[in-house]
Amino acid sequence: MDDLIPLDTVIKKNPRVIELENQGFIIEPEKINDYLDEFKNRKTTLPDKNFWEQKRVLITGISGFAGSHLAEQLLDLGCEVHGTIRRHAVPMHENIEHLRGHIILHEADITSAERILEIFEEIKPNAVFHLAAESFVPTSFREPVRVSHNNIIGTLKIFEATKRFNQGLESIQVACSSEQYGLVDPNEVPVTEDIKKNPFRPRSVYGITKCATEQIALLYHKSYAVPSIITRGFNHEGPRRGIQFVTSVIHRQIVEILANKRNKIIIGNPNAIRDFTHVKDTVNAYILLSEKKKFGDPFNVCSGMGITIADYVKLAKNIYNLDTGVFIDKKRMRPSEVPLLIGKNEKIYNETGWKPVRSVVDIIKEGVKYFQDHPEMLGIEAH
Repeated sequence: MDDLIPLDTVIKKNPRVIELENQGFIIEPEKINDYLDEFKNRKTTLPDKNFWEQKRVLITGISGFAGSHLAEQLLDLGCEVHGTIRRHAVPMHENIEHLRGHIILHEADITSAERILEIFEEIKPNAVFHLAAESFVPTSFREPVRVSHNNIIGTLKIFEATKRFNQGLESIQVACSSEQYGLVDPNEVPVTEDIKKNPFRPRSVYGITKCATEQIALLYHKSYAVPSIITRGFNHEGPRRGIQFVTSVIHRQIVEILANKRNKIIIGNPNAIRDFTHVKDTVNAYILLSEKKKFGDPFNVCSGMGITIADYVKLAKNIYNLDTGVFIDKKRMRPSEVPLLIGKNEKIYNETGWKPVRSVVDIIKEGVKYFQDHPEMLGIEAH
């Protein structure tokens, strides 16, 4: 534990961050009630069940975090839901076990053109949601070639299939990422979709693959009239989030502290600022943009407010009345960090009426409850 550093010794505030706080773009634990007041009676546009009922829908990466929540929403809308899954040594996909019998699964490596073409020919989907990707940023530092091959070649194979089997296809949404923006100048925050104001400066191979994913979707739309829906999702969080992601790392430690199995919280960079949106709001945005046929135009999917990782921990501690030390583990720092990402969601609101209706407090409470309900997923060493 010699590498652990007390949180208070590494907290830093950029002057621009203080400005953003004053402008209302930063969530502060001390002013959480003001923030929560904005969510009271907030309205959003929801997908139209009459539009989606009995549509054949294909979700690539259905067993992933966002894919599983998207499947739930589409089932509620009356869709016939298909999804691709990768073959595992053990045929378990925990995120979708509760959906067995309600969804139709197809084993596939998305980089296999033959298999993807077979699936498209069999399903003849009305809508596709392309979520399959290696999405954990640190993995792209450890395995850049594999992540690039999966994310870029896989996307090309999907779009080749849409070009070939496009009869009845009304939309294909591609889940791009705020990681495309990368090293954002603090004066460029909040980030808009305008590439002239907010150029892409990705700081990871993952971010680079998502730039490529967006360009592929745009190319096929312009060249072959493929009905591409492009979403740039900022951090989406909630129950079933992968255990390696920062919110789940924090939620799991909170559960262990509540169970008297841990006496400190350990995180990576506390000064990073992220724009967190509940995954259920995020997937509703994906569905709504597809329904509204917003082709070939990128949309930020975000809350419009950021919070430091340090304050996310502080807020979680406040919710559960914890007086626990917080420490930084230098080994958890990324080789190339993105310090500040807050998006602007005016465009999607103006064109669809979508707004997030769940708060960061909802994310924390539901994330913690998920791990309380699934103790087998804890297993963090006690400190």
